[in-house]
Amino acid sequence: MAGRRAAGSAGATREPAAGGAEAAYWRAMAEADEREASRKRTVRITALATGLVAVGAMVAVAVIVTDRADDPSTPRTAKAGVVASPEAKQSAKAPAGQGGSGPDTAGSVPGLKLGSAAKVGAADGRDGKALQLTGTGDAYAEAADATVDTSKDFTVSAVVRNDAASASKAALSQNGEQFFSFYLGREDAGANKNRWVFKVQTANETGKSALAVSTATATTGHWTTLTGVYNAKAKSISLYVDGVLAQTTAAPSIVAGTGPLELGRARYKSQWSDAWNGSVTGVQVWKKALTADQVAKAATGKSTETPAANLLGS
Repeated sequence: MAGRRAAGSAGATREPAAGGAEAAYWRAMAEADEREASRKRTVRITALATGLVAVGAMVAVAVIVTDRADDPSTPRTAKAGVVASPEAKQSAKAPAGQGGSGPDTAGSVPGLKLGSAAKVGAADGRDGKALQLTGTGDAYAEAADATVDTSKDFTVSAVVRNDAASASKAALSQNGEQFFSFYLGREDAGANKNRWVFKVQTANETGKSALAVSTATATTGHWTTLTGVYNAKAKSISLYVDGVLAQTTAAPSIVAGTGPLELGRARYKSQWSDAWNGSVTGVQVWKKALTADQVAKAATGKSTETPAANLLGS
């Protein structure tokens, strides 16, 4: 044959034979080989670029997931490469206490800042919701916007369920830096063993307090309405249990309570103490000393006296 085809890889030159037709034939073959080689190079480059993009994306996802996993405030709903269901996405976006059957948290309880072990949920045996506390130091709630002027008349009330068999427990208080100003709950010390109590601190010293206590023992596992009244003019405190007067006691002075209102704990010797074990609801504050008749009506939900603060409803 007049023309010879050179051996070797695609795109190698070929020596054309004499004659215009054969020369055109070999040029066409060479151009086809060159186009095929160019196509293969393009495919290899594209595949390499795609692989690098994919690896980069996987690394980015891994970094994001790792970063979120290290942040305890970020919900972990799915692993890398797994798409969360619409239900899971909605649950992650929903405000605390909404979109699920679990208890509410701080963000969904108007007026309250909850400690990490405090929860708000359905109140067993009562309508509405209650603050549920475990008797530990991180189980409490603060009501920053509900403070009491302890230099003037005031009335405070709470519907409580005590689940502790012993020990003094504070359902509601307002505090200074060192001691509580007033304290509503259960007393279990000295001569007052297991009694409902409303007490005030008369000086910033240990043992300087005035107490109004119940005659009957403090029940366990039952809802009870406790109401404390401070009469600044008469310099006295009164405790009412379920709307009935239990005791009135002289209170010559009262330590200033700077707030905020505390649910589930009290201040004593510059430490938080007497953590409530049980539930608290229906917290109300009046900027006046209610009369016995007014307290009785408030305990049955028929009060005509509008409270200055009403937390957790009742």
